[in-house]
Amino acid sequence: MDRHYSPLSRILHWLGAMAVIVMLTLGFMMFFADSREVKHFSEAAHIGVGFFAFLLIGWRSVLRLYQGFPEPAHTSAERVARYLHYALLLTMLVLIVTGPLYLFTENDPLSVFGWFAVSFDLRVLEWIHEPAEEVHKVLGTYILPFLLILHIGGGVRHFYKHRA
Repeated sequence: MDRHYSPLSRILHWLGAMAVIVMLTLGFMMFFADSREVKHFSEAAHIGVGFFAFLLIGWRSVLRLYQGFPEPAHTSAERVARYLHYALLLTMLVLIVTGPLYLFTENDPLSVFGWFAVSFDLRVLEWIHEPAEEVHKVLGTYILPFLLILHIGGGVRHFYKHRA
């Protein structure tokens, strides 16, 4: 297998990274908002961006699973990086499922910047509403930022180690 990621994978990586940073920023804005207006604005923007993040991260994850990884992990550092990559993909997949799920289980539409709305009446699954919301909040508030810090640190380490 090739040693490098394809150009499409690289583009999707950086678009996904931007989407994740925007989503995290909006999520933290919601969490720490002092005013109702800021909370509602950041929530609406988080949901709107989340729709496109869903498409982008879903596409990237399916592509990664289809293409596989560039090479097998040989060293312990490569294995750690591989497991971290799996954890990031899994965390993002769970986030893009639990976000809409806890809207749809209350029959709330997913409004995309007022342009259109996506709605599925999943009130029959209302028992999953609270767990989906908690999983979404814990992953988005604690786990994803931690994994991103590790991922960025590993990328910086890799860059400087292979720079010569």
